[in-house]
Amino acid sequence: MVAGKKEIAEEIGFIQNAFGAILGPQDSWLLLRGLKTLKVRLDQHQKSAHKIAVWLQNHPAVKRVYYPGLPEHPGHELAAKQAAGFGGVLSFMLHNVEQVERFLRNVTLPALAVSLGAVESILTYPARMSHASIPEADRKKMGITDTLLRLSVGLEEPDDLIQDLEQALQCSVSSSNYVS
Repeated sequence: MVAGKKEIAEEIGFIQNAFGAILGPQDSWLLLRGLKTLKVRLDQHQKSAHKIAVWLQNHPAVKRVYYPGLPEHPGHELAAKQAAGFGGVLSFMLHNVEQVERFLRNVTLPALAVSLGAVESILTYPARMSHASIPEADRKKMGITDTLLRLSVGLEEPDDLIQDLEQALQCSVSSSNYVS
């Protein structure tokens, strides 16, 4: 349904018909239902991501953490001015590829997938997943190294995620000497 001037309504109607840019009734209902809890969910994503980022930042098995909610992040001040929060996605680097491989074999709670912003936490290995087709030199220019992991924090209890990350990090360093 379109309300307003007839010419605009006809143009929108044509675009909807030509491109299929309309939601079905079930999709519309799901969207409206989800909007009611959006703020609560985003607040929890951000709170959990911040807690995990601080924890990772202090872990000796982690080389670096990228999260705008950390005061050390180069974009922290700008993000604090422009946004109401810092989001639910963070990235972190381990010390070497072997450590990354051991970590990925042992982490269990976040799903290993190419996606962001779900109810469940999702761990991505960009160099081997989303950016695998990009030449290594170009990836490095973008900051996507072979030791970078990205975590989209879901709605699980952050302490459960931390416990799982801890056991995976412990397994990852069992025979590692942190040589990059």
